[in-house]
Amino acid sequence: MIKQRYYLILILCLAFSSHVNATHNRAGEITYKWIGPGAHTYQIKVTTYTNIGGTNLADRCEDTVYFGDGTKAVVLRSNGSCGGSCSPACEGVPLPGGYIKLNEYVTTHTYPGPGNYKISMEDPNRNAGIINIPNSVNQVFYIESFLVIPAFGSGKNSSAVLTFPPIDNGCVGKCFSHNPGAYDIDGDSLSYELTTCKGHLGVTCPGYSYPATGGGTFQINPSNGILSWCTPQAQGEYNMAIIIREWRKDDNGIYFLIGYVERDMQVDVGSCFNMSPQIQLNNQTDYPVAGAVVTRTVTANDPDADVLTMEANGAPFAVTPAANFSSPVGLTPVNGLFSWQTTIAHVRRMPHQVTVKVTDNDPTIKLVDFKTFYVKVIPTAPIDLTTFPSYQHILLKWQKPISYTLSGANPFLRYNIYKSDSVYNWLYAAHETTPPPYTGFDYIGSSTNNISDTTFTDYNDGNAFVEGQNYGYAVIAEYKDGATSHISNISVTQIYVGINEHTLSNADVQTFPNPAGEELMIVFNQPEPEWLTMELTDITGRTIKTLTSLENVTKQNTIQLNLKSVNPGIYFLKITGNRQSSITKKIIKQ
Repeated sequence: MIKQRYYLILILCLAFSSHVNATHNRAGEITYKWIGPGAHTYQIKVTTYTNIGGTNLADRCEDTVYFGDGTKAVVLRSNGSCGGSCSPACEGVPLPGGYIKLNEYVTTHTYPGPGNYKISMEDPNRNAGIINIPNSVNQVFYIESFLVIPAFGSGKNSSAVLTFPPIDNGCVGKCFSHNPGAYDIDGDSLSYELTTCKGHLGVTCPGYSYPATGGGTFQINPSNGILSWCTPQAQGEYNMAIIIREWRKDDNGIYFLIGYVERDMQVDVGSCFNMSPQIQLNNQTDYPVAGAVVTRTVTANDPDADVLTMEANGAPFAVTPAANFSSPVGLTPVNGLFSWQTTIAHVRRMPHQVTVKVTDNDPTIKLVDFKTFYVKVIPTAPIDLTTFPSYQHILLKWQKPISYTLSGANPFLRYNIYKSDSVYNWLYAAHETTPPPYTGFDYIGSSTNNISDTTFTDYNDGNAFVEGQNYGYAVIAEYKDGATSHISNISVTQIYVGINEHTLSNADVQTFPNPAGEELMIVFNQPEPEWLTMELTDITGRTIKTLTSLENVTKQNTIQLNLKSVNPGIYFLKITGNRQSSITKKIIKQ
């Protein structure tokens, strides 16, 4: 009986102790960054957001990180002022408003090799009173991230970076929104999904449920990451969690999961008469060619005429040269100006996402709005495409793009060649790079990965070309991740196959030299007198020169044709006699 009372007292003490040591965790995530080189070494950062003040608050000067390879480490808090009560750890940083603290625990770890690793952290307690987590004070706060170190390519992999903190609050009856403002420094594709809040060992907290909507929606946009809760039904604290997944193409062009970050966050819902501000965007995506400057204006309004603060985050702000976003704090409406000098190093298959956030200054509960737009930087295209037809093939030649990169994360890969027998004047839209099916252009081959490999020969898959048929060609540049340029100029040519050569009154006609320089000699062996007309045309059928013999051509005659004013290229010399005989010769002018 005494032992039973002892156990009961111990359990009560532990429960009380757990409540005393609650950290009031509002949110958190774990991110990682490859720091190599030559090793699978990563910087790992645990980020938490905790309430400041109140009773039963324990401040975590250190935290334990589990690396997913069977090892762990106690990591000191590394942000804020140091040398205080947490020494040798630091104190964390209070965020504007003074009631939330940002805590960062940063360490490095070297993994044994390629593989899958689940990085995690758990704190003994959440705060009490969370509406959608029963008995929350006795439930563990747990976050995890998933790291894939690939066995192919460079092996480098860094997680998504989350740029907007989860510190926004909501009002009963008003739609709540949040966006982590995530981007991936490796250029991997990102997707978003809802998940459950987790407790000990990553198991869903017992009794957890998504926040009530009153028949509305609780969802996240899988493409741009905007979480919408329409609408909160009751005041109080709610927890929710999202997963940001990264996807990468392997060497076979197949996408696979390369990692994810999980964010667990808390939202305080109160009562207010405030109305949310609204952001207006004219269009969703810009398509600059590398080297162009992108500018756009973003406007926000507030139905309550509140003072507004606008900010923007995303990948363009983390590269060199970095984008700039300027917006004055002021009364509605406010305008933000985005500006970015792009370069060839910014080329990616997936567009760069920019997330804009606007916050009002309502004295009760500040409300926000998020919008996203995209910038897809297009590689510069090959130039000066020309075509040279022959009897059995067509030769293509072009010049390199005016800018390109052969190194870095996304170097030039190859040129792709397209052909059409029906379209010769397609004007592409800004978003059209690889020719879409409606254009009539078909892919027929590629170059090597040498940027200077600027020729291609079309043998028409071994089939005969159609005599007199026009063929249009275009070339694009492709980069390692699949990004493609707009097309080059379209070059149109025509081929003569199996030209019918009729005897010219049994004449033997020879032309030399061929290829010719400034003069072409035409030699006849003509047994019967005949007046001759000689017509030189280019490959489009345009007449370049016409020459009529001044006397009957008999026996062996030599005629000299001056080509000094004729441009280099392929031509056809048609000789017609007054007896309806003719012969056509192909002439190459150097």
